[in-house]
Amino acid sequence: YPGCFAMTELHHGSNVQGLQTTATFDPVTDEFVINTPNDGAIKWWIGNAAVHGKFATVFARLILPLQGMGGGSADMGVHASIVPIRNLKTHSVLPGIEINDCGHKIGLNGVDNGALRFHSVRIPRDNLLNRFGDVSRDGKYTSSLPTINKRFAATLGELVGGRVGLAYSSVGVLKIAVTIAVRYSLLRQQFGPPKQPEVSILDYQSQQH
Repeated sequence: YPGCFAMTELHHGSNVQGLQTTATFDPVTDEFVINTPNDGAIKWWIGNAAVHGKFATVFARLILPLQGMGGGSADMGVHASIVPIRNLKTHSVLPGIEINDCGHKIGLNGVDNGALRFHSVRIPRDNLLNRFGDVSRDGKYTSSLPTINKRFAATLGELVGGRVGLAYSSVGVLKIAVTIAVRYSLLRQQFGPPKQPEVSILDYQSQQH
């Protein structure tokens, strides 16, 4: 089934540690409750969300109730969970989820970028992607990494290779584009002195710059 990667929020693009979407553990039902607390926390520019996605990998702040602490809670930092967003048979949007299309873009319109909003959507505890942190049935948190910052770095570390590769491939495309443009500018001739051969457009200062 097609899915989507729901990290970016309307108010938080590069600052992933500032995400506001919450995944609050409910020990009574053994579920996480996914919620969008305000407009700035709407998942935004999510590829494959507007039309095709059946599931979303949702990055949210993991909130755990503190036992014996007068009803308080602890923020364990950003974690990812698998959240169904559409019915597998009818493709209808599931209850508690709002999906909107981000609309026409200046490029890549074949990608159906969308916005996701969650209204207390419940998912099983097992839907937590728990490589770097896990929650037990009784609500206890465990991790091989001692701090929120280290868990965050490990979680986002998988994206670094893709970002470096994207920058590297962009440089390669630009090199090819410049080569094509320079060769064309050398061969293409336009205007010139009266009764003289036309001048290569590469000789024009405006083209050189």
